[in-house]
Amino acid sequence: MTPSEEIVRAYFAAVNQTHLEALIALFAPEASLHFPMSEPIVGREAIGRFYATILQFYPERFDDVRRLFFSPEGDVAAEIHFEGVTQTGRRVVFDAVDLFTIRDGRIQKLQIFYDSARVLEMIGTLPNTSS
Repeated sequence: MTPSEEIVRAYFAAVNQTHLEALIALFAPEASLHFPMSEPIVGREAIGRFYATILQFYPERFDDVRRLFFSPEGDVAAEIHFEGVTQTGRRVVFDAVDLFTIRDGRIQKLQIFYDSARVLEMIGTLPNTSS
């Protein structure tokens, strides 16, 4: 396993096990997180606050890593399948792609992509437009 793959697998293990300290330790101090419908979140502490909130929002969750793709520079694209239940009991299921920029053994940048409108429908903040 390459160092980049180890970091990405450690990231998903920490997310799935709600191990916030281990998760935040994977990010560089000046890292950035690009999450749908949000301005970039910059800095390890700000990223930690974000994850503390999002992991509480989904008390039941699992990110299933389906495939990993590696660049020659050591960056990683992860295809994932997410299943979770919100604090209010709504079931949320979607596929996503996470792009990890890894430098000097830390996540420098993480970009997360998924159908945010569909997720908003599932959590009840948008009307269901599926027919």
